[in-house]
Amino acid sequence: MGVEFALEVNDDGDRVVLALRGEVDLQRRDEVADTAITYLAAKPVVLDLSKVTFIDSSGLGALIRARQAATRLGQSFSIRGATGPVARVLAITGLDELLASPDHRTDSSTPA
Repeated sequence: MGVEFALEVNDDGDRVVLALRGEVDLQRRDEVADTAITYLAAKPVVLDLSKVTFIDSSGLGALIRARQAATRLGQSFSIRGATGPVARVLAITGLDELLASPDHRTDSSTPA
């Protein structure tokens, strides 16, 4: 059995950080997307994935749904902290770059 799922909301005034723990899958996709979209109505949202142990295509769909809502609402939606298998899935799909917080995006025009 995996780590029990939890979603913690931290509003720092300028943005809302949603800290997730456990697995983001079919069972949790709507909760993640709906919570992010609710807060996106008022301010930017950052999804902290540092304690997420697994994400499947349903979980990826929740991230995309939140990103689309953010675009529609004129807000910012980003992710941070993914590690291990979760980071690999995000990298394979390109969502790591698409959803990276602005201060963590790679600038391909800057020489390495």
